[in-house]
Amino acid sequence: MRLFIAISVPKTLHQYCRQLQSQFDGLKKTSDFHITLQFLGDGIESSNKIQKALNQIKFEPFEIEMGDIVPFGPKARPRGIWIECNRSETLEELVKEVHSRMIAIDYESDRPFRPHITLGRYKRLPKTAPKRVEGTPRHLQIDHFELIQSHLGENGPHYKTLQKFG
Repeated sequence: MRLFIAISVPKTLHQYCRQLQSQFDGLKKTSDFHITLQFLGDGIESSNKIQKALNQIKFEPFEIEMGDIVPFGPKARPRGIWIECNRSETLEELVKEVHSRMIAIDYESDRPFRPHITLGRYKRLPKTAPKRVEGTPRHLQIDHFELIQSHLGENGPHYKTLQKFG
């Protein structure tokens, strides 16, 4: 299995995300929007140990703000577009707790946490390099996170929530 831990963007904000996607040509658009807290990897045989560790995490609901829309990857060859999300102390504490619980069961994080919502990736470099777009502030209420299984397919990844926590 290919698994990751994430905060799903509520359906009420999906239309906003789709409107943003439409501003960028050549984008292979994402249809499920989320903030990845930690990617766990491919080839995971069982999620039992992971679910048990994540069940131990408790937190109070909190809110973060969705910010500007920016290209990611090298400036000369961006790989895609995402919405930056503002960091909050509560979000950082949740991420730290997730990473700590995963390290305890041998799932080390392979990259630093950068809160964002991916809108899409480029198959080919666009004719004109995408620029930062000022986003209309939107607030994201967070009261749970999820363990998600990802299936990579021809038309992009497909996601299945295995369990919600919080």
